[in-house]
Amino acid sequence: MQLGNRGKIVVISVAMIVAGLIAGAYFLVQIRASQEAHVEARLSDQARTISTLLGGQATPWTPAQIDPWATQLSETMTVDVTVLGPDGRLLGDSTRPLTAVLTAEPTDLDPAQIPGRPQTCLFTRDDRALYCTMALTDRRGFIQVSTALSGVDSPLVQLEGELVFAGLPALALALFVSFLAWFIFDDNPTATLSSEARAKAKAEAKALGSIHKVSEQLEWTVNELAAERNLFETVLEAMNEAVLAVDRDREVIAINGAAQDLLGLNPEIRGHQLLDSVALPELSTLIDAALDGESRNISAELDRAGDVRNLMVRATPRNEGGGAVLVLHDVTEIRRLENVRRDFVANVSHELRTPVSVIQANTETLLAGAIEQPVMAARFLDAINRNALRLGQLITDLLDISRIEAGKYELDIRLFPLDEVATSVHAAVGGACRRRSAELTLDIDPTLLVRADAGALEQVLVNLVENAVKYGPEGGLIELVAIPEAEELRIEVRDRGPGISDSQRGRVFERFYRIDPGRSRHMGGTGLGLAIVKNLSEAMGGTVGVEPREGGGSVFWVRLEAETRA
Repeated sequence: MQLGNRGKIVVISVAMIVAGLIAGAYFLVQIRASQEAHVEARLSDQARTISTLLGGQATPWTPAQIDPWATQLSETMTVDVTVLGPDGRLLGDSTRPLTAVLTAEPTDLDPAQIPGRPQTCLFTRDDRALYCTMALTDRRGFIQVSTALSGVDSPLVQLEGELVFAGLPALALALFVSFLAWFIFDDNPTATLSSEARAKAKAEAKALGSIHKVSEQLEWTVNELAAERNLFETVLEAMNEAVLAVDRDREVIAINGAAQDLLGLNPEIRGHQLLDSVALPELSTLIDAALDGESRNISAELDRAGDVRNLMVRATPRNEGGGAVLVLHDVTEIRRLENVRRDFVANVSHELRTPVSVIQANTETLLAGAIEQPVMAARFLDAINRNALRLGQLITDLLDISRIEAGKYELDIRLFPLDEVATSVHAAVGGACRRRSAELTLDIDPTLLVRADAGALEQVLVNLVENAVKYGPEGGLIELVAIPEAEELRIEVRDRGPGISDSQRGRVFERFYRIDPGRSRHMGGTGLGLAIVKNLSEAMGGTVGVEPREGGGSVFWVRLEAETRA
């Protein structure tokens, strides 16, 4: 049966409205799929970043350690963060207080469901949120990040309503108009042609309205993606760790400021080969492993124009599009402190061993019968007394230097006349000078004011003068001199001792460093006096140093802020 012009009007009108609704529904499905894929990719990236950062944390973990860390990451990345132990026990949850975490029951997480492939997420969802669960390296625990789906569902539900609200009335109106046209107009082609044109124009207008709304929704989606990218870049730049990403061709695709500073690179490195600009051969093996799907750590040394840095580098594979993410930690200072601590323990053990051994040996000799012989007993008791005094002085110096370095040495920084401290120093070292027949002279202008802590400055100068007396010639001359320099004051202790060689001059302020170890111990030195001088001077905002003296001897100096009294 052939339709007349009136029938064609009805069919065409209904078909155009239905086509518009189908097109709108198709766009809604595509937008929803795109939005959810974007959310999954974002959660996966954030889970890998958190997994990489958590991989550097020492185990075993406790809720008190992990829960604040999870809360901080949640605030930075705007997602909910949960950390689980290997047995499913809750260790941290950004949505709960620490007290709730400590009393939480074990979760129903089944570790067997988590993918064994490194850096791979298990996605689950409920009516409220989308979850990404990932196993840490060696399955030491699990990371779960989640985000509410309201940000995706709300605009889509609104758009669905708008399409239904616009489409169904349009369909009903088209049917009604077509029904009227069927009875009012005859089947004259000329008469119905204008009616058909009007119906077609109306349908096209409705379709264009729906397309315009879909276009607006797509524009909103693009803006949201841009905002997410800006957030990611902001988080990346805020990280203290150096982070960079390379593609499967080893070209840099992302890098933060910390990585640029550490590796000496500039932003133009993007799009270029990483290993062409970084002289770190170990990275090649590390990136190869990441491209093969393995997460791996290495330790390496980076030498930049003589500045050697110790690095801890971790590479993690990027699943989307291939490539790898590298996180670099500068552990140079940590390694230095480890060496300092190791040397300190060895030096302290060595310094304590000698006086303790002497005290023990002399005590055993006295107990074995020497105490009945007055001459021998006196000699042994004198040795015990001297080593006990040395042991006490060593412990006092260790406590002083520990307090100074820990910032617990309370200082009262103020302006005061330097000659007052110089007079106190002269009195404090008088006994040592008499024993060595040495002479201490003062050359201090009474108008000079120094900004320092009076007690700390006196301890600094007493240590320097006593060293000059101990290691200088018997009957020698020691000079304490103050020299104004602009807004600073240089305080010098000059001696006529044996002097210090160039190779040793840079180390004399190190703890336990001795130029002549045997002679220093014989003189009762602990090896900490000059270290205390350096630490106290720097705590007062000053500097210290030593220079050779013309004609023989040394000049130890301290430079502090000063003024001249009117």
